[in-house]
Amino acid sequence: MEKAIPMPRCLQGSTLIGLLLALPFTYFAISYIYVASYHQEVFLWNTVIHENGRLTLAGSLFYFDHFIACVPMIMVFALCTAGGFAMTGRVPALAEPSRAGRVAAVLLGGAALMVIVAFIASVQTAGWERTIDYALQRIERDGVLSKGGNWNQLQLSNIPIAIGAIGLSCSIFMFTTDPDSKNAGLVTGGRICLGAALALMVAISAMTFTEWQAYLNPRWMAHSIREVATYPLTGIPIALAAVLLVERYLSGQDAWLVEPRTLSMALIGLSILLVVGQLIHLSNIDVMAMAQKPSFAGGGLSVPYLLGSHVFEHFLDFVFITPLTAGIYALARWRARV
Repeated sequence: MEKAIPMPRCLQGSTLIGLLLALPFTYFAISYIYVASYHQEVFLWNTVIHENGRLTLAGSLFYFDHFIACVPMIMVFALCTAGGFAMTGRVPALAEPSRAGRVAAVLLGGAALMVIVAFIASVQTAGWERTIDYALQRIERDGVLSKGGNWNQLQLSNIPIAIGAIGLSCSIFMFTTDPDSKNAGLVTGGRICLGAALALMVAISAMTFTEWQAYLNPRWMAHSIREVATYPLTGIPIALAAVLLVERYLSGQDAWLVEPRTLSMALIGLSILLVVGQLIHLSNIDVMAMAQKPSFAGGGLSVPYLLGSHVFEHFLDFVFITPLTAGIYALARWRARV
């Protein structure tokens, strides 16, 4: 009698997607409850909550000019997430490969349309000059302008988040009967995505570079830690869920094997080490003294408040990263013709 081949345990797609989406929903819920408790209000829509002392909850959620500045960063994360997943190459064949191309066109077209609408909305709400300054990475935060502005200070968090996103996404495999099977075309597509992410980071950094000592700026590092405390629990899980959803739509497969291997563990470990290094650098610095002090918090804001209120200004990022990541992955799937 032929001996049965033991099969690894797997997760249903709905379970894994649910777990991923539970992270950002929980983060938003806890943040809202904390900020509402701080202001002693239930409805915060018209309440000033942002550390700059001028943005309400509504203004934070629809912070169009800030979103325009973050578009390159979101593109990097989307490319890394979709590329890392494609690098596994373990997917079933598509009955209609051209369908992936149509899905990619719709999703990427929707993502592009969102950027256009946000740009117009930014001009209407923040003005042409501020919108262009943010788009060209000239603004760090309210009242602080510098070459490279938003992009340069975010590089300290972009790099560990991007590396971690690759590590996480390449640890998720389609559940197949042949664990060693790989589609070379999709693997190549993944490499192209990761190469594009690296090229984008290098190109923008080269255009905005000032001096390497600037990256030791304690205020930049403190901002980096806040991004690291936000995006891996919000934007990255949303991007991963988007890839799983589009794969399920394209192939109909709904079972996934989560299996961290040497490469994924090494990447996640490197990401953590980079963050630990920043924390060590900040250990003897009073970072709260550098934080903005809005009029509603004369004595300054606490770390939990800064983290809680911060997530709302990235709301548009999370909306944008969904079709962008799914569209990039669908494009890689279409390119592989499988």
